Amino acid sequence: MQAKHFEQEKQWLQRVYEELDKQLAQSVHSAATYRTEMRKLRTSLWEDYGISSASSNQMMDIAQQITELQHRGGHFGIQHRLVKQLKTMEKNPYFGRMDFHEEGLPQVEAMYIGIGSLIDQTSGLPLVYDWRAPVSSMFYDYGLGEAEYEGPGGVFKGEISLKRQYRIKDRELVYMFDNELKIDDEVLQEALGQSANEKMRTIVNTIQREQNQAIRNDRDSLLLVEGPAGSGKTSVALHRIAYLLYRYRDSISSENIVIFSPNRIFSDYISHVLPELGEENVHQTTFQDYAEPFLGWEWDVQTMMDFLERLLQADSESRSQCLELASFKSSREFQEILEQLVRYITEEATQFFTVKLGEQVVITERQQAKLFRENYAYLPVNKRLAKIHQRIMFLIHPIKKELQRQVFQEIALSPEFEEESWWTMARETIRRVNIKLDPVKAKLDRHLKVDSLTWYLRLWQDLELWEQVAGEIHRPLGGADSLASLENALVSFEDITPLLYLKGELEGYPVRREIRHVIVDEVQDYSPLQLLVLTKTFPRAKFTLVGDVFQSLNPYVWQKGQTNLETVFTNLKMGIVRLTKSYRSTQEIFHFCNGILEDKSTAETVLRTGSKPVVQKVGPKESIQALENQLTNYLEAGYQTIAIICPTVSQCQSIFDQLRQRNSQLELSILNHEKATFKSGIVVVPVYLAKGLEFDAVILPEVSSQIYEQEYQRRLLYVACSRALHELSLIYTDELSPFIQGLPPYLYEAIE
Repeated sequence: MQAKHFEQEKQWLQRVYEELDKQLAQSVHSAATYRTEMRKLRTSLWEDYGISSASSNQMMDIAQQITELQHRGGHFGIQHRLVKQLKTMEKNPYFGRMDFHEEGLPQVEAMYIGIGSLIDQTSGLPLVYDWRAPVSSMFYDYGLGEAEYEGPGGVFKGEISLKRQYRIKDRELVYMFDNELKIDDEVLQEALGQSANEKMRTIVNTIQREQNQAIRNDRDSLLLVEGPAGSGKTSVALHRIAYLLYRYRDSISSENIVIFSPNRIFSDYISHVLPELGEENVHQTTFQDYAEPFLGWEWDVQTMMDFLERLLQADSESRSQCLELASFKSSREFQEILEQLVRYITEEATQFFTVKLGEQVVITERQQAKLFRENYAYLPVNKRLAKIHQRIMFLIHPIKKELQRQVFQEIALSPEFEEESWWTMARETIRRVNIKLDPVKAKLDRHLKVDSLTWYLRLWQDLELWEQVAGEIHRPLGGADSLASLENALVSFEDITPLLYLKGELEGYPVRREIRHVIVDEVQDYSPLQLLVLTKTFPRAKFTLVGDVFQSLNPYVWQKGQTNLETVFTNLKMGIVRLTKSYRSTQEIFHFCNGILEDKSTAETVLRTGSKPVVQKVGPKESIQALENQLTNYLEAGYQTIAIICPTVSQCQSIFDQLRQRNSQLELSILNHEKATFKSGIVVVPVYLAKGLEFDAVILPEVSSQIYEQEYQRRLLYVACSRALHELSLIYTDELSPFIQGLPPYLYEAIE
């Protein structure tokens, strides 16, 4: 029976490929035809018409040809996208099947699920359903038995009698099997057992039920997807984008979506997922790229990477103070102080004065206050003041003209100008009028302007102002220390968000109304105030927040001891989907990493076993040799991506240089800045640039107590270790980190 079914499935696959090939050939031909016609039209416009001297009849012909060119261009775009989609499907037209008997219908329908849809042009029936179609959700959410899905016409119920998965390679059916898509199924195990790549792969054929719920969530305008390292959070976010582009294709395009990534390395790492799903890539940015033009291009913005480098290089006392200050400036408490400061500045801005020129009143205090509080109330403070300034200048203009006329007449009748030219008298008129007007203008310029940076500096320098807006909250020691970098046009990491908020509230946010959806990855490194700034910048957008509280490098998050992100962002109303399983690492690596967290995480892992992590003690002069030996072992084992993860860039550079000197044949690369490119092979990388990435094997070249001892370094150690899929090795030369010393010995293999 199995052989019979296999033969039937091979025949179905052949039919699908015949239809796919036919449609692909048609689309390629159509695209080529439209391209040729567009070229001919452009050539005709260029060669046949002298547009600058064209007659009215010629201009009508030109307009018609331009319209036709636009029409052809639209059709070419449609065919070009269709070619890309069909070529994507050509690699693997479908990966699953379910037989569904809908209530009220006479027969069971076999539904094949793939990366895109394919309709038989002759019969009009679907040969393959897009994985994002409403009916396809049952493939991920249900086993055999009763099932339902929500479509455009309501909820449809029925029964699934068969679920089958396929492996198709080079147009051939390699294998198939029937199952209920459990977590330990063969397809998932095969996917997890593969080597890591330099680009993130799609998970469309292994999406689990909890992941599917996040991908297809249409209810929440603010959705938090929280899960442990390796739970597929970022993959879920990217597949969610593909779903939204499919579900709302008439109102949303790739241009209406933006992803905030932790750094540009990660942006490049995930750049292949959407194209593999048949969609255009969306705009990716970082919070730094967002902040710099907002604050002004004259300012450099310190990255989290530079902030952590500063921490790790500081002495214990300075580090402690810096962490406390950074935590405070990210806190809800400080946000309330800034909110009060905005109210204080707004009130200060209403201290208007009656504007006079001589004895003539230009505008009264009351009139200005009315403009501020009523006419221009929809604008931020600084723009309201600018409008009032503009209004006053408008009112001054006729008074100035009349004053100039009077002064010119006085000068013309004055004996001292009797023999002077008209131009001399005009210049003198302007000079005398300006003497009268300049003090008024200067006073207006001072009073009708708010500078966010000046007020932020004053907040930390003026104790009286602090007490007025902060009440009983004590101003932290060294609060103004980070502001010293402003002299070098550098905004310190901990001051970026407060300054953005002040600037946005007082001067206006760089509003982007065309953006309809925002993905924020590694959201655990964002403060509530950062998210508030983003929601005000993208007022029409829905948000998907993706993160894991235990991987946070934001001092505010981990110093408060939160165990989930819901408690971090308590002021935001959001839906929450918690991914509870980790799919990245073997059980041995997963439990080792969980031990570093003192078993605070409640995550589970899949049933995939491997070697225990290796913890090796060596002499100070033997560490680089031990590192090289381990690299050799991993290369001989056939691993394609191997990471040497260090806490800082300087340590990465030292390791990289030593390995180069010892073995020039070793193919090494180093990721030492946020614009670097992640490649397969052996890579040396600081831990904060490794976030979100995964590797076949990971080596930590120094896990001594000097490197990983303080509480925030526990997070760094966890992030570094949890990058490993198959192998994890830790080397130390002096005293082992207390975070590993405290682990049960059975979690790792100790080597002396």
